[in-house]
This record gives sequence, structure tokens and C-alpha cells, in this order.
Amino acid sequence: MKSKLLWLEILLLLAPFAALALLWSALPDRVPVHWNLHNEIDRWEPKGFGLLFPPLLAVGMLLLLHVLPRLDPKLRQRMGDESRMPAVLAVLRVAIAAFLLVVFSIQIFAALGYNFSGRILLDACLILFAVLGNYLTALQPNYFVGIRTPWTLENADTWRATHRLGGRLMFFGSIVLLLLQFLLSETACLVALLVAVSALVIWAFWYSWQHFHALESEAG
Repeated sequence: MKSKLLWLEILLLLAPFAALALLWSALPDRVPVHWNLHNEIDRWEPKGFGLLFPPLLAVGMLLLLHVLPRLDPKLRQRMGDESRMPAVLAVLRVAIAAFLLVVFSIQIFAALGYNFSGRILLDACLILFAVLGNYLTALQPNYFVGIRTPWTLENADTWRATHRLGGRLMFFGSIVLLLLQFLLSETACLVALLVAVSALVIWAFWYSWQHFHALESEAG
């Protein structure tokens, strides 16, 4: 399973470079790199930087996700065959690579003059969050991925409790927003997503703090 995911990861990373090699001469000198809340292009960059940045970012992020687990003192002794972390990280790498490929594809099509709905990127974000939420519960304590607050990093029980509930909130919240997009405008959906992400960050700090100090009180 891990080897299949690794090959999929490699294909997702190579696809943008193959597309650029085929389409480079057909692309304009300046390409869109940012859209506002009304799905209007509000920033352009030279195509060399604008189109190479997402695939290079994907390569950099995935390389870090390969290397950092071996450097993390919390994981170094627990990355053997019995650990679920290698399999979970493989899924997360594929999800991140797929998301950045969607971002790259949107840029390519927009640069070539095709119009697209802003919901495509919104849906990609929500699907990524749903995948992350689904696998949060399987993350072991570490310093580089997950809900890392001072209290989750200090106490393994607080880590597990925060990730168990946080993962469910992220997964089901993403599903709800995916359904709500049929009732709300693109702008309203984006605002709802930003509010939900902010609320989740605030909740994670409060819940992990509360859980950690509850454990301390019981121990005392």
C-alpha cells in the first residue's frame, strides 16, 4: 500500500512539470497567481515564477514530510513496522500533492483564458481538510504535523484527546460545508470556511489547555 502511494505521490509531483514542458510556448508571459473573494484575478506574475512556485512548493513540502519524521525526537524511536505513522504520512503527502496540483491546474487553465468556478478551489480545500481530519486521530505525538499546542506536546493523553475530537470536528465540518455550498454563494462559503478554521484554531488551544490542566488536577 505504501509503495503504491509513493508512486502516486511521484506522479502527482511530476505532472505539473510535464504539463509545463508541453504548454510553455502557448502560455502568456504573465499568469494569474491570486484571486479575490469575488473570484476576480487581482495579481499577476511572470510565468516562470508564477507557474513553477506551486509544483516546487509541493516538492519542498513533501521532501520535508519524508525527512522530518526521522529528525523528530518524539517519533524517531517509534517509526518501526508497528507504527501507523508512515502509512498516515504517506496518505497526507498524497493529499497535499493532489491539492497543490489542483491549484496549479487552475492557474494553467486561467492563463490559457478559460473561466472556472471558484468553488473548485474551495471544494479542493474542503476535501483536503476532510482527509486531514480523518487521519488526525492516527497521528502520534510529534513536533511537525498535527494540532501542536504547548499542552498537546507536553502530554500524550492531551494529544490523543485533542486529535480525536479535533479530527472529527474537521472531518464533519468539511462535509457540512461541502453540502452548504449548494445553498450559499461562493463568497459566503469562503467566509464560512475562514470562520470555521479560525474557530477550530481557538478551540484547539482552549480544549488542549483545559484537558491538560484537568489531568494535572486529577493527579494532584
